[in-house]
Amino acid sequence: MDDAILRARLWDGFARLQALLGGHAAGGAVVEMPGLTGSVVPRALDSPTLNAIVVQDAEHAMAQLADVEAMFQHAGVRRWGVWVEGEARAATNVLRKSGLSMTAASPGMGAEIEAVEPLGGDDADPADLQIVGKVNDLAYGNRDHRLERTLSPLPPNALNAYRVDKRGRAKAVALALHHGEDCGVSFVATTPDARRQGLAARVMAKALKDARAVGCTTTTLQATEVGERLYKALGYRHLCSMELWEKRR
Repeated sequence: MDDAILRARLWDGFARLQALLGGHAAGGAVVEMPGLTGSVVPRALDSPTLNAIVVQDAEHAMAQLADVEAMFQHAGVRRWGVWVEGEARAATNVLRKSGLSMTAASPGMGAEIEAVEPLGGDDADPADLQIVGKVNDLAYGNRDHRLERTLSPLPPNALNAYRVDKRGRAKAVALALHHGEDCGVSFVATTPDARRQGLAARVMAKALKDARAVGCTTTTLQATEVGERLYKALGYRHLCSMELWEKRR
């Protein structure tokens, strides 16, 4: 499959996830303008990930940038972000000239789902979203429980959630969003005490098995630098750089 199709599915799924997170956060709202999807969460005034737009069509999205900024200002948001493909240089130049700074960059990855080779068993169990958030907070050292608080308000059936336990406690988790023919994987995490035991590969294997069963033909995700090695081993390939550009008041 052409990488351009995978990139389009990656960004479409990422935009849908952004809308889910913002739309169900306390006081949140979904933003849809030509070329972009995002969310505004006034109760999280300093969160550039909840208060963010995802650029799906750079030319159209950049034409809306002044309206986007006015929207966040009207909501009283102090920090907001724009997720954009790093290779879209015309768009990133506009963001830079508009006073935004690039604060994060992650590999966007994807693959034909039949090309992904599981590295472990597919014996993961269903999970609730609160547990997925809790394990992510433990994995990333978030003492404020920000990811647990972000995921907990979502409807239970909004995403497919998975966990692998050891000694009765969830140690590795993942989410999967089925949109069209793509399975967008996110929030993959393993607690620090259970790393390098193949647990993340097991939750991935179960997520992709279920995705195949409902007719998904591709899978995409945003990786961390550490996670990129796992995903390459599974069969994912690099598609683009996913950059977060931030504006602070």
